[in-house]
Amino acid sequence: MKLPVAGLRIGVFVAELDRPWLDTPFLIQGFLVDSEIELSTLRKYCRYVLVDLELSTPEAAEALRGCTVEDDAPEFEDTAPVAERPPGPGLRGAAARQQAPDAARPDARALREDGTTAAHPDEAPAPARAETARDDAPRRADTASASARNPQRTYRIRSDVRISSDTRDRFRQLVRGLPMDATDDDEPSLARRAMSGLRSLFGRRGEAPSAADARAGKARSTFAETELAESLPKGTRLKTYVDRHSVGEELPRARKTMARGEETLASVVADIRGGRIPQTEQVAEVVDHMVDSMIDNPDALLWVAQLREEHLQTYQHGVRVALYMIAMGRQLGFPRDLLSNLGMVGVLADVGKTKLPRALLEKPGMLNPAEYSIIKEHVRLGLEALSQGSALTPEVELGIAQHHERLDGSGYPKGLKGNEISIYGRMAAIADSFSALITPRPYANPLAPQDALMSLYQWAGTSFHEPLVEQFVQGVGVFPVGSLVELSSGEVAVVLAQNRVRRLEPRVLLLTAPDKRPLPPPVEKNLMQQARDNDSTPLRIVRGLPSGAYGLKLRDYYADELAAANKLV
Repeated sequence: MKLPVAGLRIGVFVAELDRPWLDTPFLIQGFLVDSEIELSTLRKYCRYVLVDLELSTPEAAEALRGCTVEDDAPEFEDTAPVAERPPGPGLRGAAARQQAPDAARPDARALREDGTTAAHPDEAPAPARAETARDDAPRRADTASASARNPQRTYRIRSDVRISSDTRDRFRQLVRGLPMDATDDDEPSLARRAMSGLRSLFGRRGEAPSAADARAGKARSTFAETELAESLPKGTRLKTYVDRHSVGEELPRARKTMARGEETLASVVADIRGGRIPQTEQVAEVVDHMVDSMIDNPDALLWVAQLREEHLQTYQHGVRVALYMIAMGRQLGFPRDLLSNLGMVGVLADVGKTKLPRALLEKPGMLNPAEYSIIKEHVRLGLEALSQGSALTPEVELGIAQHHERLDGSGYPKGLKGNEISIYGRMAAIADSFSALITPRPYANPLAPQDALMSLYQWAGTSFHEPLVEQFVQGVGVFPVGSLVELSSGEVAVVLAQNRVRRLEPRVLLLTAPDKRPLPPPVEKNLMQQARDNDSTPLRIVRGLPSGAYGLKLRDYYADELAAANKLV
């Protein structure tokens, strides 16, 4: 049930917010409200939340069930900051009588049930997790701080993502409208790829687009012709990149590049933690190698990066964010020097967290105002530490300073809005949030990459720039390399490489039989080629799965033999 924050009360289970969880003091993704402090904090940071009546207390659930549904309740598209939002229709029924004293806030809006607490009818049910409690089981019951607050407190794992049916429909329209690099019968040519890149930016000129295509094309056209041109240095010429190597050919270099990148950034982090001058010139050299590999074939480095499934250290997370930013910049056609700037932003954005207490970074539950203020200081601390080393370019400094700013002004440290945020800050916000959503944390389980992309799309227009989110989806893929997926046969596979022609039919490595038993030798499949085979039933991807689903560990399937045989082409 979608509920305006003015209608919240103690006993309500909050399943989702109208903004990224990491943009708020709430570090548990799904919790039972049990204090006035939590109520006031939710009202400060959010306009709407999604609540789960089944996990709410009986009294709170009964009060909410007595509310009248209003048909004109808006979706999450309002980009105005909370303090500036106009008043809207109020609650009716029992919830209206249970308002807190500040119920007259201007963001008090109508209650609406829109099916967002249930899975979309086209989607399969949530995946079973071999090593995780069921969705409705208490989470981290052994956590001292959580049990000290309330031994009966209920949490829900983050893999039970709540994405509205409207977002799912719009995401499908986006995917259907993505340009193809070639026809099914043609090899992708440079000219065709160049035309595809232009169409993805400027819309399909000269064709009769569908309504969804027209909306997406208009957004991309506006972005490309105005904001992109204004955001980049004068005279910048965009490029069209072509894969020069197969994934198999690029994997050896990608592994070395990843190892060197993590080692170098770990050294920089150690220098910052120890109060020494960070060697940022070494980071720049490693980032150049990352850019070279991503230009030749982005899938190889993205595959190696996804093998780091365990809880990531700050430097490992930074390398991942850098790869996602480079992938998005490559999709946009940024020249090589700007791709290096993007990589530097991603690698260094969170180094300031090394100055913060680890217990605070891993605390479950809600941060109090003082703790949240300390967390937000990592941006300043990082820039101060990096200023002791070699000078960073203005673009890199901007990206680091703004990677937590949000379009609606709800971000930090300066609360910038809209065009006040540079393109580097906007891109960093998307890449950093995506990496956080798919990464296992001490206080939260990961989302399936596809669900993380849809979450970004749901928050587009408020927290994130929608045309850039669309370009990010194209850059990393609808089913990103290294993500687990379930096929229509029931088999579980990992995505090995994207098909630039048919984005929903990537190359995959089958890991299990239909009954989810691991296969002794994994089997490589090209879903696009298999779909052409008249002798078999075409396989398709049914849904994305979170990291660790069915107890599968990607590091056990490093694909050495496949790479050596150059089967990944």
